[in-house]
Amino acid sequence: MIISESANIINSLGIESKTKYSIEIINEDDFEELEVFLKNNKLPILFLGEGTNIIPPNFFNGVVIRSFCKNINFRKDINILTVDSGVNWHELVKFCVSNNINGFENLSLIPGSVGAAPIQNIGAYGAEISTLIDSINYFDINTHELKTIENHECNFEYRNSSLKNNSFFITSINFKTNLANNINYEYKSIKSFIDKNSIDKNSLSISSLSNIVCDIRSSILPDPNKIFNAGSFFKNPIVKKSDISYSFFKSDNLITWEVDKTYVKVGAARLIELVKDKIIPSDNVSIYKNHSLVLVTNGRATQTEILAFARQIQELISKFFNINLEIEPTVIK
Repeated sequence: MIISESANIINSLGIESKTKYSIEIINEDDFEELEVFLKNNKLPILFLGEGTNIIPPNFFNGVVIRSFCKNINFRKDINILTVDSGVNWHELVKFCVSNNINGFENLSLIPGSVGAAPIQNIGAYGAEISTLIDSINYFDINTHELKTIENHECNFEYRNSSLKNNSFFITSINFKTNLANNINYEYKSIKSFIDKNSIDKNSLSISSLSNIVCDIRSSILPDPNKIFNAGSFFKNPIVKKSDISYSFFKSDNLITWEVDKTYVKVGAARLIELVKDKIIPSDNVSIYKNHSLVLVTNGRATQTEILAFARQIQELISKFFNINLEIEPTVIK
């Protein structure tokens, strides 16, 4: 275990942020030492992956804990892939593609670590991590025990789970690898890409679909290693059809997906596009040119400035559509 004082909090928004203490977990033997440290330092705790889905303050008066365990263990006899929480998510996808393990390919190129992925139930292009998980191993900060939680206990839902805001430090995830070997190309943008490039659907493989997803993502979403951003900044809201206001726009202006007879999921990017000209510019935060759901910074923005810009968008969406937009990245207090 490595302990550092006044360490930087890595984050893909480029916010200059520090924490009182930073702890790096190297292996499971470190949890005994971690238990002693936390008993002697009664401070708020932040579990951190690669910082691609957080909005940190300038200073966090607490303890940031990160996993640097990066093992991948494929147990073919029981069809389980056990992956340490410190593994980069896309590196896992590439491992699965090279080993012909299907189900991960639609989630290609999502930034962040494996350990952070189930907390917000990452999803893209018609797939969600919740369908791939068998169980999750974690260290309970409150009881100081290593435990396992089953998939059904995680209460997965759209961009959320019961793993959020609790005392679970995820050590590894057990993934199912005996899924039906189906290539999922039904998502609209994937089908459009296939048609535009005259690709034979019958020739699609896990590898080729992963490459297609990477191409699509790269064309519309900025690389956090090159442009400061936290991916989709707002969730696509799920609202009652009858609650949506059409006083300023027609229903045809919106993009919606049917949830049931009463509710629809509304495309947040389109909502933002429709009010973009009314947003007061910020010195250090802006809407990404290729995707309105992504906020980018120039590396000089603070948490306060980013949230103020986001709040302005939320207020406009509420005013024009009677829809509340929820911020997707975690706001660190």
